[in-house]
Amino acid sequence: MEIGVGRRLRELREKAGASQRELARRSGQSPGAVSAIELEKVSPSVETLKRLLDCLGISLADFFSLEGGESSTAFFGPEQMVDVSLGPIHYRQLGRSVKQSHLQFMRATAYPGSDTGMTQNRAEVEEIGFILSGRIEATIGNETRILSTGDGYTAKGGQTQRFRNIFDDKCEYIFVASPPGF
Repeated sequence: MEIGVGRRLRELREKAGASQRELARRSGQSPGAVSAIELEKVSPSVETLKRLLDCLGISLADFFSLEGGESSTAFFGPEQMVDVSLGPIHYRQLGRSVKQSHLQFMRATAYPGSDTGMTQNRAEVEEIGFILSGRIEATIGNETRILSTGDGYTAKGGQTQRFRNIFDDKCEYIFVASPPGF
């Protein structure tokens, strides 16, 4: 199931009782930028989306959770996964909700030129990831490395991180956050 970033942001902003102008002011974005995102004319970076959601008191994990929660099965097909594209980065979450889980499992596809921007995990969120194919430049804390197929990473709570695909081929990787925090 694919969700539109702009439509979802608008739903959450309206639910929080905030105007576009107010969200723009609090997040440091222009009202035009917030409008363009909500109209799906542009895709925000992970960094920008996180900044907008922080102003609404919503985590990225909650952004990826859809109403209706999980089914009672232990297995998931494509229809129970949430797809979100943020520009040239495509995220896929196992399951439709993380509200009742201690883990969040994501698959990311980073196309050439993609850049998450510098983001920071909440203090209680730890993340571990594994590169399935391709290469990506990863910065965690003050350390930057090129990760290739078979490499992995960990990010402790509170650490900053950034993923940039500076290569000509897409990179696919998986990561798990605990508690859900992406």
